[in-house]
Amino acid sequence: MTQPADDDRFSALGQLVERAAVMEIALRMTFCALVGGRYAAVVAAGQETHWLIESCDALARQRHDIRPDRQDGIRAALQSCRDANRSRNRLVHDAWGTGPDGTPAVMQSIRHSYLVSGRQWDAGQILAAAADVAEAQHQLLTSVEEALGHQSLETAGQLLSAETRHGTNSPK
Repeated sequence: MTQPADDDRFSALGQLVERAAVMEIALRMTFCALVGGRYAAVVAAGQETHWLIESCDALARQRHDIRPDRQDGIRAALQSCRDANRSRNRLVHDAWGTGPDGTPAVMQSIRHSYLVSGRQWDAGQILAAAADVAEAQHQLLTSVEEALGHQSLETAGQLLSAETRHGTNSPK
């Protein structure tokens, strides 16, 4: 399927994907801050967003050294991440089922053509989902900072940076 070059949905989807990647980094930082220790970044490095959200939620529930209201704040932010990630997944996969004018996508084999029609998303809806992702990421880091302090996220960021530089799959 060929889209016109001026289809602003491409730009909006790019923003959504970029913000979702930043949220994933925030989730890795949260995981590291909640687990603690220098090996947390190794565990978090290859995990998908859904795993990070669910693992962070389980960890937040079990951190009895965090005040209950702060646990609730982290868990609420994780729910926002969960919702934003669900919207991101739907948009990234469904937005391509139609053209900018709502016409179904055409897929062809050698002998036949098939019309596939997904939900139509306009650029404004995609940008709204991108804003939701950014807000969820912001809520998450704020709630973790309030519960565990700025230093916990600073340390998590350093661990993740070191893990990225060295990589778990790099040859020895």
